[in-house]
Amino acid sequence: MSLFADMLDYPQANLRDRVQEAEALAGAANAQAGQFVSEFRAFVEETPLGSLQEIYTGTFDLDAACHPYVGYHMFGETYKRSPFLVGLKERYRAHNFAAPANELPDHLAVVLRFLAVCDDEELSRELIDLGLRTCLEKMTGDVDPDALTEEGQEQPEINLGGLRVYKQVLRALQLVLQVQPQSVEALP
Repeated sequence: MSLFADMLDYPQANLRDRVQEAEALAGAANAQAGQFVSEFRAFVEETPLGSLQEIYTGTFDLDAACHPYVGYHMFGETYKRSPFLVGLKERYRAHNFAAPANELPDHLAVVLRFLAVCDDEELSRELIDLGLRTCLEKMTGDVDPDALTEEGQEQPEINLGGLRVYKQVLRALQLVLQVQPQSVEALP
């Protein structure tokens, strides 16, 4: 899970190494997932870090369909999201997980990092089945490229390419989550 967290977090200098590791592990769990991560690896290898960071921001921060917040996809911007956030914080504390102070507890990368270290299989399954799957289904839905732009404006090619490869990572995560290992911690 921590490898997927690294791929779905703001790109850092070590991303290339983490993606290579994820490619091998995802491929072992599911061949199609490995192919999706392979496409992402190729994209990461040919794209400078600064451009990856811009693409990440355009994909996840500016497109509501791809906001990387589990609670947002479950509840939208309603009051129901607040108790969910508080509940996540309480679960994190109960399991001695220190979530980053600069990020909401329902950020996809934070949830994945928690799942990577959580030793409570029932809680892990609950987070996956009740939150993560819903979030991923909404984030990987088909998007009409024309809907991403205001009328008459042209969408830069690289943004659509970035959206496509990040959706491949999300689809790979969906496929890997379908595997029912003895422990969620064993997932990449």
